[in-house]
Amino acid sequence: MKQSQAKKPFSWVRPEARSVGSIALKLICTCIGAGLSSLSIVAAKPVPRSPEADFQIVESVPEATFYGEPGVPRTQAVWLQMIRSAHKSIDVAAFYIADKPGGGALSPVLDALAERAAAGVAVRVLVDHTFLKNNQEGVDRLRQVPGITIRVLPVDELTGGVLHAKYMVVDDETVFIGSQNWDWRALEQIHEIGARIRNERFAKTVEASFEFDWQLAGHPDLPKAAQAAQASPDFTPVTEDNPVVLQDGGSSPITAFPAFSPSSLMPAWVSSEEGALIHMIGASQHVLRVQVMTLSAIKQYGAKGWWSSLDTAIRDAAARGVDVRIIVGDWSLTEPAQSYLKSLASLPNITVKFSRVPPSPSGFIPYARVEHAKYAVADDDQSFVGTGNWEWSYFHTTVDVSVRVNGKSAAGTLSSIFDRDWNGGYVTTIVPGQSYASPRTH
Repeated sequence: MKQSQAKKPFSWVRPEARSVGSIALKLICTCIGAGLSSLSIVAAKPVPRSPEADFQIVESVPEATFYGEPGVPRTQAVWLQMIRSAHKSIDVAAFYIADKPGGGALSPVLDALAERAAAGVAVRVLVDHTFLKNNQEGVDRLRQVPGITIRVLPVDELTGGVLHAKYMVVDDETVFIGSQNWDWRALEQIHEIGARIRNERFAKTVEASFEFDWQLAGHPDLPKAAQAAQASPDFTPVTEDNPVVLQDGGSSPITAFPAFSPSSLMPAWVSSEEGALIHMIGASQHVLRVQVMTLSAIKQYGAKGWWSSLDTAIRDAAARGVDVRIIVGDWSLTEPAQSYLKSLASLPNITVKFSRVPPSPSGFIPYARVEHAKYAVADDDQSFVGTGNWEWSYFHTTVDVSVRVNGKSAAGTLSSIFDRDWNGGYVTTIVPGQSYASPRTH
């Protein structure tokens, strides 16, 4: 067994696994994979960890735009710091891998993975089966790097969804969760929001989900996995009822916990994304800010019908006087999603805007220049940062993950990012009775 496979013997007693939920192929923003640049495999010493906060909001900024909150770190720099500081293990769950032909913003990240693998760090990469055909070249090149092991999770065959999550766990200590795909465009051509969390118990909880999916990718027997998912872990997991206390540089500590989707592809003892999100919306009292690429209660993938839980939570918040502000990406202007957004916009206390990122100065870029973030802020102290869009399939068939945060400083940072877009020139308020054209995506 290769070192990267033998990171720790798999045990359902300590299910180091969680399997995020799967979303429909609608995630067009998960672009077509391009070839990776050549990966350097020169061993390098790990970069010493700097005395950073336990929690950071991380932003990707499209070039030549006004996005980019001052003081908020950028995705590529955070990923490189995490990877280069690894001593033992790096586990990555990625929808797909796509570097720019000839080398792009993802190239240094992939090179860093290769360097740490050459230095003896066990690197495991879990990718989605459905989108493999769009990034086979990139995955094949990573397979050739000694010390990197790749598995493909057939979520399409298990639940009808995809592995849509984008997260990384380093040394069972530091976690990145966010909307950023492992795509050069997600680092420099798309607006993305993520979070870096440094806490061993938090990392072990997310790692347990990864291990669950890793084993399922090797042995895709869902009934056996469902039985094993009931076993108790050998550590105290981080859940909604038992969050961790973190420092993020603010005057007061924050609390946080991870949440996962779908229920069929995760240990039974972790918190669910849908419940965590709806509980936060249900507790909001004054202002609810939502920024997500797509939002709809109309089920377009899998079983057709109406997703009532989130829809009811949003409408109920508005009915009790909460000022609900929603920004969606212009990719959500297709039907029936546009009609659904207008139904929200017709209600008192709900304003819906769509964001249209201007084209790149270099010309049209397929599957880029879009608002792809997936986060929300309730009042001035509750936040939700995730990897999935707000549609039924992302929570019930697709593998996704999020972090729920209670703390004013984190909420303040996200509110500032939101308000920059809300008050900027890239947004248009949706008015019922008017029609809006969908953009070219590819």
